[in-house]
Amino acid sequence: MKSIFIIIFILYVFQVNSQTIYPIDPSGKCEQYIGDTPSSPCSKFLNNLAYTSIINFLKKNKNKKDSIYVSSNATQQNAMKKLDEYFGILGAIGTSGCKSDSLTYKTLCSIYLPGCESFTNNQTNITIAIPKRICYNTCNNVTTKCGVPKFYFSCDQIEPVSGLPMFPLNYSEFNLTNYDVGNPNYTVQCYGPLSDNTMVNLDSSYCPPPLFYHNSTDHDADYDRGYLFVSETSNCVVPNPVPLYTNEQWDQLYNLSNTLAVLSTFGSLYLLVTFIILNPKVTSFDRMYGFFNGSVFMMSLSGVILFIAGGPRALIKDGGARISVFEDPLCSSTGFIFQLFAINAILFWAYMGFDLWWRVKYITKPLNIQKYYVPIAFTISFIFSVIPLATKNYRMVRGNIHCWVHKAVLQNTLFFGPLGLTLTISTGFIGLVIYEIYKIVKATGRGGIMKLEIKPILNIVLIYFSFVYIFAFNFHNDNNSKNTYGSIDEFFQCTLESDDPSKCTVGGPSIGSLGYFIYCIRIYGIYCFFLQGLNERAFKIWKRSIVFNNRFILFIKVKLFSMDNNSPSESGNSSTTAGTSTTINNSNINKKNNNSKPTLSTMDSNAFSKNNDSDSDFDDYDPYHKKQNDIEIGSVNIK
Repeated sequence: MKSIFIIIFILYVFQVNSQTIYPIDPSGKCEQYIGDTPSSPCSKFLNNLAYTSIINFLKKNKNKKDSIYVSSNATQQNAMKKLDEYFGILGAIGTSGCKSDSLTYKTLCSIYLPGCESFTNNQTNITIAIPKRICYNTCNNVTTKCGVPKFYFSCDQIEPVSGLPMFPLNYSEFNLTNYDVGNPNYTVQCYGPLSDNTMVNLDSSYCPPPLFYHNSTDHDADYDRGYLFVSETSNCVVPNPVPLYTNEQWDQLYNLSNTLAVLSTFGSLYLLVTFIILNPKVTSFDRMYGFFNGSVFMMSLSGVILFIAGGPRALIKDGGARISVFEDPLCSSTGFIFQLFAINAILFWAYMGFDLWWRVKYITKPLNIQKYYVPIAFTISFIFSVIPLATKNYRMVRGNIHCWVHKAVLQNTLFFGPLGLTLTISTGFIGLVIYEIYKIVKATGRGGIMKLEIKPILNIVLIYFSFVYIFAFNFHNDNNSKNTYGSIDEFFQCTLESDDPSKCTVGGPSIGSLGYFIYCIRIYGIYCFFLQGLNERAFKIWKRSIVFNNRFILFIKVKLFSMDNNSPSESGNSSTTAGTSTTINNSNINKKNNNSKPTLSTMDSNAFSKNNDSDSDFDDYDPYHKKQNDIEIGSVNIK
């Protein structure tokens, strides 16, 4: 039993010793330092350049310059490129305490340009080289002081071949007996330099792509101008659009916004022209929807103005270094228009929900509160839009496609608060509408009321869910801002390792979720066009309007009519059957018009007569079919 324990102990000691012995790269070598680059002045920070001796086999051999260790899979040129990158980042985003300490530069240079010791076997003339590594505590102290995240550079790295620490606590051991140049436990102390007064002037104007450099003396003032700095001590700013997605994906979102804005503008404009301008008899129903459609038109118009100016990218300034703010006219104007009429649309949409419930419950009892509600709604919308205007709080929403109210307290107070209240109230009215319809169907056994009200209900419900999504999307992002905007650490790691840093993105909302948000704020005019504008009444309004009944159109109609009735026969003889038919047709027409040929004056006067039959379809316009469905909940009465 005792012998077993001895064997186990020996194996354990052997295993521990084998784990502390660093392998020797037979192709590794000591090289003369190739010299500083403009960005990396390492010569005054590398202690190994002051070596006066390198240990050789059983004797010392002077060699002042061959002191940089280079492994078989590395070059000094690649090391200098990496140092240029880190010196640039240090100058751009390093803290003042980090940049003012010479230990930072000694450690950084010695990591990529380690000291070297070489050994030559005089009999075989074979030379081997081993590195002098930075101590773990030195590495850890410097990276902690400089605030270097572990993803960026970790002092806990291990060497891929041996699995041993890249930065030993005290020393590295090598077995030199395999090359007959020394003992089996040759020890190389790790390098732990001390701070001194050696300083370096870093190029603080460098920012690693895709960051931008902005020479700032007041970060707070420049933030108000639309710049977002990566740290309080850095003049590097975050690019725009924010790298939540690739440039190609952002272009897809911008194109979606532009397309929907244009379509929604034309859709809502069509409804205004049809039911407010061309309509010979505008009902209270038309006016109610007219106020909502007018608000949607102006909301969408803000997007069209942006599209004409060059799309959402027109809100990105200084080549992508900053976003538009209040002082940029395009931003403040479109932001004000959007806010004013978005609030207006919400308030009139709420009225539509209440009106729908009222008309379903009190079918024959009119609702006469528009004359009070309209000025109140406009006043509220105006106040809620002027406040951010007066406080200069319209600016581009970073990571979005338009300008709007800045600061969360104003957004919540002046938009999302009213929206949340409206959604709560409207949820109740939608439920009441469904309940009233259920009672009617249950009392009468007829489901016709649902069919008659399907378009108003669908209009209310579709807009309701789009408002709900906007509300939820905003608060989800606010409450999960850390996850929404992702880890900047991973973004920087990608920019360093990627061949194309423009493809690097930070974590955030999926492109689908932001795309649907854009859809929700631009779709209203399209919804209303299909639900309100494509019906028989709209077609009749256009058919009988001045658009198709003006002098020019009537003149074309007469000309076409005359050409059709006076067309020659195949033989060119007016006495043919075709000619006879034409004469008969003309005779019939003349009889219908008091035996006289139709003229522009007679046709025009008929078209514009107030007593014309064309107006009769609109005299008793009944969108809720009250006359066809005389239904009372208290006592069922159906005609």
